[in-house]
Amino acid sequence: MQKLIGIVFAFIGLALTMALFNSGNNTPVAQWPSEGFQNLVFSIGWLSPFPDFVVYLIAILLLLLVAVVFYKIGSKLYGAISR
Repeated sequence: MQKLIGIVFAFIGLALTMALFNSGNNTPVAQWPSEGFQNLVFSIGWLSPFPDFVVYLIAILLLLLVAVVFYKIGSKLYGAISR
């Protein structure tokens, strides 16, 4: 059960990240994941001198980092509450 709660928290963290990058846009909610990813790539690419493939790689790694951090938070929180 602890892993399931961690996965739910990871999805919540990714959804919050996508909502952050889509705030102020008039895009439908169904397009938020791709639009949020493209906004993240644009932000990283605008602020750094790296080539495109490196910027996409950094964006993917950042989203994985967000998912892992929220997974750990959810697992630890459930572990602390269930005891």
